[in-house]
Amino acid sequence: MITEDYVSFEIEKLLIEKGFDVDDCEVHYNPLDHTQYEITLQMAMKWLREKHNINIDIVPIWNKIRWEYQIIIITPQTAAKPYIHKTIYIKREQACEVAIKYCLENLI
Repeated sequence: MITEDYVSFEIEKLLIEKGFDVDDCEVHYNPLDHTQYEITLQMAMKWLREKHNINIDIVPIWNKIRWEYQIIIITPQTAAKPYIHKTIYIKREQACEVAIKYCLENLI
């Protein structure tokens, strides 16, 4: 079954701190009395692109055994020399989460 991939609670908190509008997100309440919103990885990446001119590219690399993923982050200021994350990830979704966190902590 194919399902949506949501940001972690940590990333969700950072997004909301930085001004992400949760009005269009479904709300869930967990046992620890935390409100959690269903913010997908794609929603977060689109928000970074549209509101802050930060483009996240997750580049697939075939290593002859499996796909691996590298993060490239481009802003208008870094268009000539984009940020390339040195770590290679096995899962695309993990690379997305790391890239979103990096942008929220370092670029906004």
